[in-house]
Amino acid sequence: MERRVSCEVCNSSIGGTLVSVFPNIIMKVPANASMQEKSTIYESAVNSPREMSLLEFLKLGEKYREVIGRLRSCEDKEIRNKIKRTELPCATISASFTSRASSKAVEEKLKRYNSLMVLDFDNLEDPAAAKEELSQLPFFWYIGLSVGGKGLFGIVPLGTDDFKEHKVYFNALRKELEVFGYEVDKACCDVTRLRVVSYDPDAFFNENCEVFCIDEREEDDGEVYSSGPVPERAQDRSSRIELYVLEWEKRHVPLDDYQDWMTVGMALASAGEECREYFHRISVFSSKYSREDTDKKFDGFLQNTRSIKIGSFFYKCHEYGVIPDSVPHYESVGFPVEVLPKAVQRIVFDTHSFQNFPIDYIAPSLLFVACAACGNSTVVQIINGWCEKPLLYLAIVGDRGTNKTSCFEFALNPVMRKDDEEYDKYVEAKAMYDMEMSKPLKERNARVQEPDFCQTILSDFTPEVLVRQHKANPRGLIVYFDELIGFIYSFNKYRSGSDEQMWTQLFAGSGVTVNRVSSDPVKIDNTCISIFGGVQPGILKSFAKGKVQNGFMDRWIFAFPDKVPYPKLKENEIDDSVKESWNRIIERILSIPYDGKPNVLRFSPEAKVAYSDWFNSLSDQKNCGGDAFAGLATKMDRYCGRLALGLEILAYGCGESELTEVSLRSVKGAIALCYYFIGCGLKAQREYLSSPASDLPAIQRLIYDELPPSFETRQGVEIAAGYGMPERSFKRWLATSYFKKVSYGFYEKRFR
Repeated sequence: MERRVSCEVCNSSIGGTLVSVFPNIIMKVPANASMQEKSTIYESAVNSPREMSLLEFLKLGEKYREVIGRLRSCEDKEIRNKIKRTELPCATISASFTSRASSKAVEEKLKRYNSLMVLDFDNLEDPAAAKEELSQLPFFWYIGLSVGGKGLFGIVPLGTDDFKEHKVYFNALRKELEVFGYEVDKACCDVTRLRVVSYDPDAFFNENCEVFCIDEREEDDGEVYSSGPVPERAQDRSSRIELYVLEWEKRHVPLDDYQDWMTVGMALASAGEECREYFHRISVFSSKYSREDTDKKFDGFLQNTRSIKIGSFFYKCHEYGVIPDSVPHYESVGFPVEVLPKAVQRIVFDTHSFQNFPIDYIAPSLLFVACAACGNSTVVQIINGWCEKPLLYLAIVGDRGTNKTSCFEFALNPVMRKDDEEYDKYVEAKAMYDMEMSKPLKERNARVQEPDFCQTILSDFTPEVLVRQHKANPRGLIVYFDELIGFIYSFNKYRSGSDEQMWTQLFAGSGVTVNRVSSDPVKIDNTCISIFGGVQPGILKSFAKGKVQNGFMDRWIFAFPDKVPYPKLKENEIDDSVKESWNRIIERILSIPYDGKPNVLRFSPEAKVAYSDWFNSLSDQKNCGGDAFAGLATKMDRYCGRLALGLEILAYGCGESELTEVSLRSVKGAIALCYYFIGCGLKAQREYLSSPASDLPAIQRLIYDELPPSFETRQGVEIAAGYGMPERSFKRWLATSYFKKVSYGFYEKRFR
């Protein structure tokens, strides 16, 4: 069992009890807490205690302001200590006691554990700057000057009501803070520790702080699943890291920005201890480099539980222009979340934390919806005569039961809400139209036209309906299938000919015409129809069957994480504020006007150079990367422009862009995304070009999909019986090349 750190947003209940803890503060407390949490207060360190609220205690600093000022101005350590011992009150903030208790007599004298941790940060060079930085961490309820004025102390609410876990929580907090470069006084692990009253007129309070929690996650075959993907080709990944590190050494790039250095370190640490030396090899070019400090930081990074994965390392390399001339292969290493605006990153991490949304599912889903919400309203000009709109064909690859659908629905919710509103308008307008049409011809108002339902999301349609609906909604459409194999199976359902050819053409965002014998042709000149949904790994071959050579598969981008564990039940709902934050972002994007003429953005001068350099580099890689890579990357030059525009649109939705140009940041982010999607695409290729399991007859395919990777004969017989396959038939099937016999009565599937 391994403990992992997380936070949950403070609210007014824990254990089903809603209480007021501090005046004007609502937060989680133990179920047995009183209406006003008390701390044991000592008039001095030697007198008998009484109780008062914590907020009262913190406000006592004003009353003792003169004494505290005298202590802070005194240089004599003994005198300062005497003042603290005899002239200032103090408190055991973490708990309330009947009398002064030592760490060995906690249980005997404990009245109530307050589920609070007090952390001391001593001898800071700039306490004000440290306060500002620490206040960015969501779990601090209070941060203020220590009584001596040269340090800080903070108060953190804890997700436990057991005082015996106090030290465990302290160690988790200490490790978390070490990642950010802060050392905590180890004496704070003592639940009986006294806090001397202090004074800070600029103390930090966070009424919406988060409760610091420690989650327990079970191991599976000795491996603890993290929030990010588990690479299938660790050796190949190490080779790729080595390639980039060698390029970094070749270019002698100084990594002097502290936050970038931290990000690189955390990303490398996510790949394990073996990347420690890589971190040194990159850090050494900084004027601030110290081997001892770098080792210390890396030790902290190894304990980091945040969702910064190795993909962020490659992203930073590209951001700093450290790109090998020829990358021999690509691997799926995790969606580079850092390319997204901060507000969107927070949504990704919150949904991941609260509802087990896999990052490689939710992050690209959010990006897709932002692009689709923009639609035809905005394009980016790559060069004269070449513009791209944010049109994507995106498939999220994952097994059944891994939360794909929940991610899709969360991301699409703002557009679904808009469709609901448009439907209500349509129903009202249609009723008025029908009423008008019921009148005698001479009494009808000729100006009343039959209304159109301005729908955005479509899942069941004929090509004619699709084009007619696009005419009603010229901004653009989303074709959404929870399982995209349903989209593939719908091809040519309503007409002879090739639907895949139509979708191949629609990818360009140009015009389309649908002809019918029974009605007039339907034509639209400026299309923007994006496709989105999920596909199971074992179905990829069926998805791609007959569609590789005609270019249809080259137009798709895949999000395909290496391994997504089946989620465990979490009681916490996604906070409404997270949903509303995403709704506001998409509503702002939907408010971009569109009157038939798009807003044309151009690259900033720096962004144009970055795009051109990457374009030429990609061309070189396609020339020497083989047919499979060249086919996969053939549309990435277009996707890079589309994704750069999508990131700029997202930034606009978050209030971080004026939408006057496509920035360098957006282009660098798009380049990182292209490498991610190329890696995922190559992985998808290996599935749909090689897995023989997809050629099985329908019933066998269903049974094969339901069988776990390894199983007992008895278990397989039961699954097969559920589909009507007799036991003797299943056992004969076990003897074929689709299965591997591990031992007597135990088998493994050879294919996914």
